[in-house]
Amino acid sequence: MLLLLQAGTLPAWVGPTMAISLVVIALAFVVIAGAIGMAIARVLGEIKKLHEAVESLRGDLHPAVTAVRSISDEGRRLAALVGGEAEELVAASKALRAGLSERVQNLEAVYEVLQEEVEETAIDLAITLRGFRRGAGWYGRIRRLLGAGRR
Repeated sequence: MLLLLQAGTLPAWVGPTMAISLVVIALAFVVIAGAIGMAIARVLGEIKKLHEAVESLRGDLHPAVTAVRSISDEGRRLAALVGGEAEELVAASKALRAGLSERVQNLEAVYEVLQEEVEETAIDLAITLRGFRRGAGWYGRIRRLLGAGRR
């Protein structure tokens, strides 16, 4: 059958139909190319707007980023300063505790010595008073004896 079509003459409508279909296909490709071109133009326009928006944001954000960096640097400096002060306070507290501990130990030693001295003094005073009472007893008896004779 294929041979038959090739060998025979083509009907008259086939040529114009093929030409029209080729024109329609060509126009379809032109429309597709135009649509793609318009889409590319719109995409490029949106990209340009997006680029402008990003540049605007960069301009607006630059001072904010600079301020944040400045605050961050100040925060680091302040943290270092506070850390140093805290270390100094800890060192001073340790030194104060050590000094107080030493003074408490010294005070305990003084208290022990003072207690011993007070106990020894109290014993010496008791002995002296006992001796004085005994002596005063003899003195009183002698005085009474001497005084009784005068009356």
